Amino acid sequence: MSKTYDAVIGVWDGHDAGAALIVDGRVVLALNEERLSGRKLDVGMPVRAIAAMRQAAGSRTIAWAPCTSDFAKSLTRAFPSMKESYYKLRRRLVRPGAFHNVKQKAKYRLTQWPTNGLMRAWTRRWFARKLGVPLEDIFLVDHHEAHAASAALWPVWSGDALMVTLDGIGDGESGSVWEWSETKASLRKLVSIPGSASLGLFFEHITNELQMRPLEDEGKVMALASFAAETPAATNPFLAWFSLTPDAGGLPVLRCSISPNRMAREVASVIWCTPREQVCKMAQQTLQILVPQFFAMLASATHCGSFGYSGGVASNIKVNRLIRATSGIERLEVCPAMGDGGLALGAAQTTWLKLFGRRPLPFNDFRLGTDFGDLGVGAEAIAQKHDAECVRPADIAQAAAERVAAGEIVMWAQGRMELGARALGARSIVARADSVAARDDLNLRLKRRVWFQPFCPSMLLSEAPELLADYRGPRDTNLHMTTGFATTPRGRAALAGAIGPDGSCRPQMVVENEADPWYRLLARVKQLTGTGAVINTSLNMHGKPMSDAADGVVEAWLESGVQHLALGSALLSKKTSTTAPRP
Repeated sequence: MSKTYDAVIGVWDGHDAGAALIVDGRVVLALNEERLSGRKLDVGMPVRAIAAMRQAAGSRTIAWAPCTSDFAKSLTRAFPSMKESYYKLRRRLVRPGAFHNVKQKAKYRLTQWPTNGLMRAWTRRWFARKLGVPLEDIFLVDHHEAHAASAALWPVWSGDALMVTLDGIGDGESGSVWEWSETKASLRKLVSIPGSASLGLFFEHITNELQMRPLEDEGKVMALASFAAETPAATNPFLAWFSLTPDAGGLPVLRCSISPNRMAREVASVIWCTPREQVCKMAQQTLQILVPQFFAMLASATHCGSFGYSGGVASNIKVNRLIRATSGIERLEVCPAMGDGGLALGAAQTTWLKLFGRRPLPFNDFRLGTDFGDLGVGAEAIAQKHDAECVRPADIAQAAAERVAAGEIVMWAQGRMELGARALGARSIVARADSVAARDDLNLRLKRRVWFQPFCPSMLLSEAPELLADYRGPRDTNLHMTTGFATTPRGRAALAGAIGPDGSCRPQMVVENEADPWYRLLARVKQLTGTGAVINTSLNMHGKPMSDAADGVVEAWLESGVQHLALGSALLSKKTSTTAPRP
């Protein structure tokens, strides 16, 4: 390294674009562009996020770490209108044109092309020009290496571990396996899964052919699967498309007999004669069988029981629950920013590792947004402008908890915003966890989501043994809502508003920390109701992202029918509300 750097900024300019900053080995700031632009899952160069990183980096010398250089990505960088038109089409903002099917087939063909030296060189020059920095400051990171780094470099590992990435496709790969050495601070690739065997693209095709939004509504497919009858694996046509066999060393080899550009047609032919919830069931079953088997084969071949996991497929919490319970899996850590929205973080982390020869500092708090201080500064002026009431209670957590315990819904905005799709107590809407009425108000009237999508509970870690049937102690601590659990009889009653029809849930477990208002809210709810748990959903309206800054939070509150907003130290309350308190 001929130049000395003080900071690394990772950049991702594709689906759910964003940037991340590391200074002195510490992740200082990580933002997705959507939280700043207001465009859900924004795509393209994350100019606002990059500006925030530059401001936070100050006068430090920056190494830039962009991600992904395959031909398809390079084409959309050269012709950004292609990226924008696909964004609008995917989000159902425009109707497909006459050549839509041709373009779709071309897309799936082009994404199969892997990257090469020429594409990497062109991408580095493109980013140097766009960022206005010398070429020597650009350190390009491959797609799945960034995913692997995002899985490996936030937790502390007691020894060597394996990092698994399963995604749609990037740099010609749909997945990979890497060996992480804690003592050597190195990542070494063991397995590469080709784009032709992509479980992520398979699920994307299912989502799209069911007239849902690909890269966005895959969670709805998982949720709807709970309402279908059990399907014998032998009769599942999707499962028959894939094969999973060991190589000479016992490592798993995943193949698919249906090429990606044919898969849309094949999926459509199954959907034509099958109820949609049954299609979802079969698609979910395919992942629930193949992915745990993939992990089991890795554990058997390598005798390693510690795993990190990232990539879009890692967002499937029901699959993750099965992985966690698979023989040979002693520890599973799923990156909370597992999708492409976490690529900027992973790119920054792996570049720091390579430049400095040591891993970045571990962390477990993914509230990595901008530090605005007290978000409630200026709340009195907001209340006056919008004919609301404003009070500053001695403890905002206690004030919010009392309203939640009384059956009211509260919007909650405190501190730095979360990185990733999960609300983790920084930008949340909360309600009583045992209230089905509150769930219905949230789902159908306030957030206007589909009826079959369950909410998630946040709970005190101390509640997990009583509420969760398959909680086995510290190895199952789930701080970031990344895996599913079954509930006990008491849990099904106490979490009635936050579980699926099969009695499962995706909990956030909150450790004791009196300095954290999120913990204090849950602790006070326990005092008032007997259970330290709440329904927790992201603070946004349907189709819009969460907001990093207070003005976006206030906009969502005004648009909603929620009466109360705990904004920093201030409690704002509308003088009239469309929601009535319910037990």
